[in-house]
Formats: sequence, structure tokens, C-alpha cells
Amino acid sequence: MARCVEFNEVEKIEKAMNVFWEKGYNATSMQDLVDAMQINRSSLYNTIGDKHQLFMKCITTYFEASLCELQQKVAQEKSAMQALTNIINDKVASIVDTEKSCLGVKSIFEMASEDVDVRNLLTKKNAVFIGFITEIVQKAMQEGSLDDTEDPGLLAEYIMTSFTGWKQAYILHRDPIKIKKMANFLIKNISK
Repeated sequence: MARCVEFNEVEKIEKAMNVFWEKGYNATSMQDLVDAMQINRSSLYNTIGDKHQLFMKCITTYFEASLCELQQKVAQEKSAMQALTNIINDKVASIVDTEKSCLGVKSIFEMASEDVDVRNLLTKKNAVFIGFITEIVQKAMQEGSLDDTEDPGLLAEYIMTSFTGWKQAYILHRDPIKIKKMANFLIKNISK
């Protein structure tokens, strides 16, 4: 008689996500994953699939959790410009206070140029984030805090790509003051 597979999939995905986050996709073995998830290989294959399918689930989970957290923070702000400023400052804090880089960015650099499925998923998830930031930019423009002659989508993408550049600069130079100054420069230059 076959055994029932019983485990909390969300919890196991989180554990696998942390392994991918720490080691990267290519350096992560199936043994690393089953050890971290504390399940056997057959349970993993039967419920989630192979390493690639698990990675795709981890990416999806990561982006959904990150977006949910961001939406909750933004909903607490009365002003769109304050929400945008908080997003920028929160990203600075994340960059300088944690050793982990963004799992999405890490995956882009490791996998997206070689794996079309990963690239398509990351492109789709990134577009959702840019769309959300675009909405905030549009509201800030309507409030009169940002120049409304600029393209809100392009401005949102500029803000998002700045985060990647700041992480790179921090990894190379380990200068939190420089990252904070770059963030202040960005805020100053996009504000009216």
C-alpha cells in the first residue's frame, strides 16, 4: 500500500527557497534540497516535481510574498510620494543590512540568460512589480509630487533598476553611506 504524502508544502517551499537563495540554483543539489526540506526524494518528485519545477515554485513564492509585503506597507501611507520614498529607503536598508541579495536579482544573473522558462517567469513577475510601482508613481504625479510630464512606467522601471545597481555597488564597495546618498539623489531628482 502506498504511503500518503503529508507535509506543509508552503513550509517546505520556504526551506527550499532559502537553499536556492544561499547557494544559487546551479550549486544546489537535490540532496541539499531534500535535507533542508526534510522530505524524501520520492515525496518531492511526486508532489512538487524536479529541481527546476521546485525552483520555479520558489521564485513564484518569493515574488508573491514580496509583493504582498510591499502592498501592505504602501496601503499604510496617505501620500503616494511618501510611499515611494519609503519603498526606496526600505530597499536601501535591505541592501546594507542583509548579506542576501534579492532572490529575483540573483536568479536573473544566474539563470535568465540560459533558461527561457526562468527568464519568462522573472520577466512576468518583474512586470507585476513595475506595474505596482507605476501605479504609485502615477498617484504621486496626480498629487503634484512628481513631474507629470515624465513617463510613469519608465520612471518606475528606473527606480527598480536603481535598486539592482545599488546592490552591486554595495557588494563591491561595502559603503552604506554611498548607497544612502544615491537613494537621496534619486528621491531628489524624481521629486518636483
